[in-house]
Amino acid sequence: MDRHCAPLKLVLQSAPMKADPPLLETRSSLINRLKATINGESWEVFFNTYWELIFSVARRAGLSEADSQDIVQETILKVHKSLDRFKYNRERGSFKGWLRTITRSRLTEHFKKQQRQPQTQQPREDEDDPLANLADPNGPEIERIWSEEWSRSLIQRALAFLKQKVSLKQYQIFKCHCIDEWTVKETCDALNVNAAQVYMAKKRVGKIFAAKLERLKQEEE
Repeated sequence: MDRHCAPLKLVLQSAPMKADPPLLETRSSLINRLKATINGESWEVFFNTYWELIFSVARRAGLSEADSQDIVQETILKVHKSLDRFKYNRERGSFKGWLRTITRSRLTEHFKKQQRQPQTQQPREDEDDPLANLADPNGPEIERIWSEEWSRSLIQRALAFLKQKVSLKQYQIFKCHCIDEWTVKETCDALNVNAAQVYMAKKRVGKIFAAKLERLKQEEE
């Protein structure tokens, strides 16, 4: 392994898997901070923001949990090596597209390695070939998976922002009714609130959520 990547890998291995990234961090400022340092808090922020997206794409592409974790590590390390060549210019290309390309290239390399490895035994007639379950990293299925997981990631980050901006009760009402799609009655019964509170949270909290989600889309897409 490149000696410059060793400190970074230690950060990735020790980074908390569920920590929320700083709420007001923008992609352009984070990219600039990443370029200025090999190690430290900025890489933890980047890892905590994107590891689950990359992991979920790999899992849905057919990889095992262990292999998907490897894809996360390899993708972040590749980002580290490629960052000096990346210029944050939305007119020339989005951050979303850049990260997707790197993730897809790591998946491609993984699939090539899998295909080169000799199988110790042939699958029985009633068993599926394990390689047949792997999505083509250059095909439309991966594009669909990436788009869905990217949207899911933006929603989760907008919710993390929202949780810091409104009361816990308002957050719970909004998430249950508007995100988890509970009915008004289900939300009222579970949270011991009335219908007026549900409609109020939907309107007021929903406005904050929608604004944050749109900001994230503009920054990264």
